[in-house]
Amino acid sequence: MQEPTRTAKTERRYSERFGQLWRRASKELDRSIGVVDLVRRFLVWSEDLRSTSVRQYRAAIQFGLERLARREPHLRTEVVEALAMLDQSRQQEPAAAQARKPKTAAPLRTSASKAKAISDADFDRIITAAPLYRSQYTDDLKAFMSANILAGLRPIEWHGTMIKIVGDTLIMTVPNAKHTNDRAHGASRTLIFEEIDPVSREHLFAWTDRVNRMSLDAYERLLMRIEERLRVITNALFPRRKLRPTAYSLRHAVSARLKRHYIGNAKTPEERDLGATIVAALMGHAADDTASHHYGNASGNGGRSYPIPKADPAEVARIRPKLADSRRKVHDMIARKRPKPR
Repeated sequence: MQEPTRTAKTERRYSERFGQLWRRASKELDRSIGVVDLVRRFLVWSEDLRSTSVRQYRAAIQFGLERLARREPHLRTEVVEALAMLDQSRQQEPAAAQARKPKTAAPLRTSASKAKAISDADFDRIITAAPLYRSQYTDDLKAFMSANILAGLRPIEWHGTMIKIVGDTLIMTVPNAKHTNDRAHGASRTLIFEEIDPVSREHLFAWTDRVNRMSLDAYERLLMRIEERLRVITNALFPRRKLRPTAYSLRHAVSARLKRHYIGNAKTPEERDLGATIVAALMGHAADDTASHHYGNASGNGGRSYPIPKADPAEVARIRPKLADSRRKVHDMIARKRPKPR
């Protein structure tokens, strides 16, 4: 059979789209990915795409994978497996797909539809509504949300997290997902919950135990299903919103809570700098300005009361003080511009 012909412009578009999809999948999984991971994410995305968008995405992925196999021969075995999965998804599409109600295409920039906050009311509505959407993943969704609204971990970081109890204190040791690309202060971080209430302790213990009973690959698949169920529920609960809660919204909510506690009460620039450094240590950041630029807003009254963790002082000491450095540079610049007394 004759191979389809493509113009240089079409191939350029396919290449750009393939790169966008690769970066999106890597961001959602919060790690470096392989070709099979990309196809698995595509299968999840396709459930919320119009049929025309599915075809466009599939064509771009197929083009990118075939080109990758030619350029990187050692990846051919993985590419063959990924292409087989891609072809199987095409064969499984229902013949009467045109009779379906069209779905809105998911944007490539997932952050464009991600709410960087989740209110207490929205959290409660999702937890209450979850059992109404019959799924084997309902309990996992509720358990994940109940735990991560307390700890604010990157979703993938729950695998490998360890908990121990010392007296009335719960200590979490969390693997830093961004450590490999120098965006974390170390291989792990510590969250210290002093005098934590029994309900919160049970939420943290239950989800940590559930996750660490499975392999990383199994947990990643479960996480995809949890994100999928959350998307279905929030689309139904908040159909008119442009920004809806996602799994990452819980992390943003915790970041905002920590900033209110450690930075919002600061009375001096030095106290504010220390507060930002503590927040960075608890969130697993390498520098003290990351939460300020990319995470939840610290304004507002904070909503319902949650336990506030403390950080390990040794980890706080490893944070790069960008905010303090910037403030010193501004002060030095202002001092240099002041006219000298005659």
